[in-house]
Amino acid sequence: MESVGSDTVFSYIRSMLDRAPTYCLGPDFDDKLDEFVDRFLAEGSDRFSGEFANLDEFITKAKADQSDQQDKSLRSTARDLYLLEAVSFKLYDRLNREAFNRAKDTLIIMPDCLSLHNPDCCKTDEPWGDECTRCTPDCQANEICDLADEYGIETVFSKRKLSEQIQHYADRSGDLGVIGVACLLMLATGMRAADDLKIPARGVLLNCTGCEHWNNEPFASPFYLDRLKAILEEKYGKRNQTPDV
Repeated sequence: MESVGSDTVFSYIRSMLDRAPTYCLGPDFDDKLDEFVDRFLAEGSDRFSGEFANLDEFITKAKADQSDQQDKSLRSTARDLYLLEAVSFKLYDRLNREAFNRAKDTLIIMPDCLSLHNPDCCKTDEPWGDECTRCTPDCQANEICDLADEYGIETVFSKRKLSEQIQHYADRSGDLGVIGVACLLMLATGMRAADDLKIPARGVLLNCTGCEHWNNEPFASPFYLDRLKAILEEKYGKRNQTPDV
């Protein structure tokens, strides 16, 4: 079979430009994409050098670990994927912003690992999302619930079957927006799950990973409550404000 020359292919592509409904890739697209990705990774590595300073050593140790550890694949996640998922989260957050603000109801889904008593949290065992019992005032889960109460919205811990959990609350509401709190490698995944269900989701990143998936001795994963507060204020307005005199 005679191969088709690149000039012929390019001519065909040029002829299709007016008919292509979305994009139309030229013969140099792959080279341009390679160049873009190289620049993206290099600039991202430089931009977030402080935030990602521990990654290389952590990944090297995880790969060298000879124990039969179920979380080894997570701990060995390539450095570049951290950057990719960070950007994915931010894109979803931006794209969902308007639809989220229009949604009648809001659900906050938080991870087990932000509990002060992780992994021995006193949360209740509920079929569609465990609930905080407010056992410790300075626990971050308690703080999230206090903030949610100001806005009259519901807060639950995430379940392994996240899509089913989100769908349950979406069916009950009829018009739901979700705020997920999660680590850098999990937040975009959760937002993709919500996107597949046509439910607008925004997100708040944990500052670091404290759970047993990443640590032999787990601790509470911290996050910035102000980020969550800003999302709620944008949608509902500020709460507990002293009126002007």
